[in-house]
Amino acid sequence: MRIAEFALERYFARWEFAVDHLLCASDVEPYPMADLLALADDETRGLWNDLDLGYTESTGHPLLRREIAALYETIEPEDVLTFAGAEEAVFCLMNVLVGPGDHVIATWPGYQSLYEVARSAGADVTLHELREGDGWALDVERLRREIRPDTRLIVVNVPHNPTGMLPDRATF
Repeated sequence: MRIAEFALERYFARWEFAVDHLLCASDVEPYPMADLLALADDETRGLWNDLDLGYTESTGHPLLRREIAALYETIEPEDVLTFAGAEEAVFCLMNVLVGPGDHVIATWPGYQSLYEVARSAGADVTLHELREGDGWALDVERLRREIRPDTRLIVVNVPHNPTGMLPDRATF
């Protein structure tokens, strides 16, 4: 499989750790671990103190999966699958759900893998362009028109990176 070079990742590979101030990243400035652990209660601090950095179950740490499942009414920890990061999840999802003959719609601008991995899997991709003149809002009627009989996946990245767009409940 050949995936188009990710221009943003190449840019970050060159500059992310070579400058004093990075003003273009979409992630937040992280807490130092000591500051984060200072917020923990005794039980949680104990879990961190006893943490082993070896491999865990391939579906994710049982405690993490249990905590995620507790956020929902209809799923169990066995229904939860965790990943080391979003990129790994996007790659797996696209390669399981789409292939040649499938159609994918993805919001754009957006993180390149949200459409390039689908393309590399053989899917035809329509970019649902968010427009500054529309306040970067989703155009639901245009989105409906972009759906085809072979549409297998619609990728709506919200809160949207890089615009910050967050549709209201009715739009979502």
